Amino acid sequence: MAGIRFLVGAVLLSATVLAADDPCLKCHGQVSTGAPAVDPAVLLNSVHAELGCNDCHNVNPELRHVGTHDVLCGRCHIDAAEAYGVSPHMHGREVSVEDVPGCVTCHGGHTILAVDDPESAVNHRNSVSVCIKCHEDASVTAKFTQLPKPPMIKAYENSVHGRALMTEGNMRAPACTDCHGGHSFMPSDQPESPLYKTHIAATCGRCHEEIASHYTASVHGSALAKGTLESPTCTNCHGEHDIRAHLDPTSKVFAGNVPRTCSDCHASEKVVGKFGLKADRIATFNESFHGTAIELGETTVANCASCHGVHDIYPQSDERSLIHTVNIEKTCGSCHDDLPQDFAQGQVHTSATDPTSGGEFYVRKFYIWFISILILAFVLYRVLEYKRRVKRV
Repeated sequence: MAGIRFLVGAVLLSATVLAADDPCLKCHGQVSTGAPAVDPAVLLNSVHAELGCNDCHNVNPELRHVGTHDVLCGRCHIDAAEAYGVSPHMHGREVSVEDVPGCVTCHGGHTILAVDDPESAVNHRNSVSVCIKCHEDASVTAKFTQLPKPPMIKAYENSVHGRALMTEGNMRAPACTDCHGGHSFMPSDQPESPLYKTHIAATCGRCHEEIASHYTASVHGSALAKGTLESPTCTNCHGEHDIRAHLDPTSKVFAGNVPRTCSDCHASEKVVGKFGLKADRIATFNESFHGTAIELGETTVANCASCHGVHDIYPQSDERSLIHTVNIEKTCGSCHDDLPQDFAQGQVHTSATDPTSGGEFYVRKFYIWFISILILAFVLYRVLEYKRRVKRV
């Protein structure tokens, strides 16, 4: 661990933080010497105002040290240095040291301000700009194939979170580090990452606590907790960087888009086949009045979430489920008044092509035969009428 601390401290930054009377200012405090100039006023305004050059640079001012850029931030910031030492940023230096951020890249050099200072580069609101400066730069992301493409990162700016933070100034809205972590963030495919699939609900739950508790108890949350990684979590339904408000027509959970979002799993042969789910749930819904109305653009009719629930979905056998026999009348009654007493006994997901659907199947068959015979009769009539006219001529 001591080796990591030294390595991090040796390569991370290039900065000089001095007290106003530091002897280094004899050269660096004036432009005429040709040495890199440092403004004492800037230093005194920084969070490190009381530190001297050697506290960070560890150089001998009596000797030539042109080209010395090493800064040992890890001397004081031990935890941050250790976390950075195992992060993708540190590992990325093996590919391109120049393009991978260090302490100065994010925090600044001589101008470092406290995190809670609105002018700080890593202030909650400003930190997004620091991250996207690299992650939206195609020339940088092209060197690291494992990074997401710039359009995916840029989508955050127009998301419900990005707009709340960057446009509306809501400081409670999440920035990059709230979800990914700060110094030690990990790729989402690593189990230690806060964005690993089994951790996403807890990460989102830092802000959406009540919703996360409902999800955790649901059929989806329970399955995921048992290791079923195919079970959906927050990002499967809401998206990742491009999360939109549920009333936004472009949102994955907008009323008209819910069936399509649910179909990602419930119409997937890989999922329904592996777990023995009924494969016709989406198809039969689309055939129904509700499904047809949604396809035609109506958003006030019932969709999947209207009947099954949103975050609190349970198996039909669970009495907490909205479609349990003790609850189905109330669920449907939220839209339909004066339901018959035997309403709950009817089937819901039925198909006119399935004989087990009863009357729906036979009515469809009747109309197919009836219309077909009617068309044939009309064609026969026209043929006979044509022959009669020909004979008259």
